Amino acid sequence: MKHIFVSYAREDKDFARELHKRLWDSDRVPWQDLRNLRGGDYWQPRIDDALRSAEALVVVMSPQAIKSQYVTYEWAFALGAGVPVIPVLKKRTDLHTRLSYLHYIDFTTGRGTPWVDLFKALPARLFTIQTGPEIRAKFNVVGGKPEKDRDYYVIKISIHQAPRAADQVTYEFHDETLKRGMWSTKAAATNFESAIRSNGDSLMAASIRTPGKKPLRIASSLYDALRRGHGSHPSPRIKGALRKIRESSTS
Repeated sequence: MKHIFVSYAREDKDFARELHKRLWDSDRVPWQDLRNLRGGDYWQPRIDDALRSAEALVVVMSPQAIKSQYVTYEWAFALGAGVPVIPVLKKRTDLHTRLSYLHYIDFTTGRGTPWVDLFKALPARLFTIQTGPEIRAKFNVVGGKPEKDRDYYVIKISIHQAPRAADQVTYEFHDETLKRGMWSTKAAATNFESAIRSNGDSLMAASIRTPGKKPLRIASSLYDALRRGHGSHPSPRIKGALRKIRESSTS
């Protein structure tokens, strides 16, 4: 399922949190920079991948966002990649010339139905069957509830629909609480399953090695991978754990 990339300045994080929640409640998949870390050599390729694969970018505009080089980079990259860009005017400000030609959603007047207008502006949902490899994750369930090791959930990650001849997967997990951030597994028989411990959303990537071919690299947030792994009707306890993982990314 494609995602909606949410671009915003740190000063607008409360509005971004509300936008994230409303997208999710409307069965859209939001994506935003986790823990407000912006740019940098380590994260830049992940952000670029998320921008390229987005079905749309919603950019929250304010005087602070206008001054942010990272917000400017994100909407400019999206335009260059052919991704629809929807400006949301949170605080009155002059838009960049390239954005001024786009229809924006005005939240500054307190009138009208801006949330309805925003969701109407999003691309129509296209329900397609996933045919390529993707990262999936599931909480380890013990006694009917997600297992925890102290404050951390025990989570199993794997590759869904890995190439048939793939013989190794190298995972990268960008969470400062982990002692190891990169490791490899050759457990093809179990879909390259591996266990991690986490108490919040983080970005992760997987490099899938197939002999004679260029490694295939895929990425996902942990939260999105858990959503895929547990399907559309998770149990109440799984929903509660998902909510805790999600909320950590917007705190």
